Amino acid sequence: MSSHSSPRLLVDRHDPLTVRLLPGDPVLDLSPQGVPMASLVVAGASASVQISAHWWPDRDETAALLAQAAEELKVAPGELIIAIGGVKVHGVTLNARDDGGAETELAESASSGAPPYTTLMTAPVEPALVPLVEEALSGSPGKLFVRFDATLETERVQRELDVGQALSAAPSAERHTFAVSAPAKPPESVPAPPEAVLPLRVTAPVGDPPVRRLDLSGTDAAGAPWTVSVTAPDTAPARLPAGEGLRLTVHGDDGSSYERTAAPDASGWFVDDRALGVVTVTCEAPGRDAGAAVAIEAWYQPAGDGLPDHRSLTLTAPAWSASWRVASGRDDLDGELVVDVSETDGGGATVPKRTVRSTTPHVRI
Repeated sequence: MSSHSSPRLLVDRHDPLTVRLLPGDPVLDLSPQGVPMASLVVAGASASVQISAHWWPDRDETAALLAQAAEELKVAPGELIIAIGGVKVHGVTLNARDDGGAETELAESASSGAPPYTTLMTAPVEPALVPLVEEALSGSPGKLFVRFDATLETERVQRELDVGQALSAAPSAERHTFAVSAPAKPPESVPAPPEAVLPLRVTAPVGDPPVRRLDLSGTDAAGAPWTVSVTAPDTAPARLPAGEGLRLTVHGDDGSSYERTAAPDASGWFVDDRALGVVTVTCEAPGRDAGAAVAIEAWYQPAGDGLPDHRSLTLTAPAWSASWRVASGRDDLDGELVVDVSETDGGGATVPKRTVRSTTPHVRI
């Protein structure tokens, strides 16, 4: 088992200098209100635990590493290009450990596959393990762990998050367990009478980058506020309370979020890319020989409240193009795309690295 590890940078001594970022220890995710995302639900004889964690340094850690590297290399931080190091997550497990050291695997999952390598673990808990999980979620260390099995560069590693330790250090003193005395009924997805609802249709990429979760909220006919969380298009309720407007809160993988508003049309509520402020980006590299290779690192830097985005892509024949979505929070790009290009021509010769910047969603390199 690997001990405590901090994020680090690897330096490729090229012009321009590239620093590759590798993560350290996993981190417990926070809700938009700053509360750690860990809970235990006990309903009669059944119980389940839910933990959300990610494995990637935050902006402050990254900035500190970049400043340190710039000082050691005697260059300005702006002369360094940050790229993802050789990171591959093979799987994530949630494990409970009793006082004797014996472990029980509660759940196994994949991560998001790209920074911040997010995973949401939901697992049933046997009655005998409920007290142990309750202790962990109340801040007792050494009892509940989220474990990432991965390869960093060429080294196979395991990095684990002690859930109890993370919760004891969290700013919120709130207890992260709750229970009901009788079997819980499924929550009502429509908190308004049938005659006061409108059909809802969601076609936006909720649950996929760049939108991790969407919260829909408003006020029903009686003036009571309501909120519905959507994690994928098929988790959206078929109807929502009628009203003059709808508030859309868009959440990204890095924990940031922004808000949009929508109004119903003749068919009801309709949430598409435009409603969320999601824009499709296309990068093209036409005119290459079939044997060429074009690798790009693309960063989206929003001008306003949009969600920062980073993609590593390879453009190949015959299309020589790639498309993806970014969440600008606006009807247009409202920001800048920074694309680092690494290329070899059809004869295998390396083309000098270069950077292309664009304020439009169509990039030609």
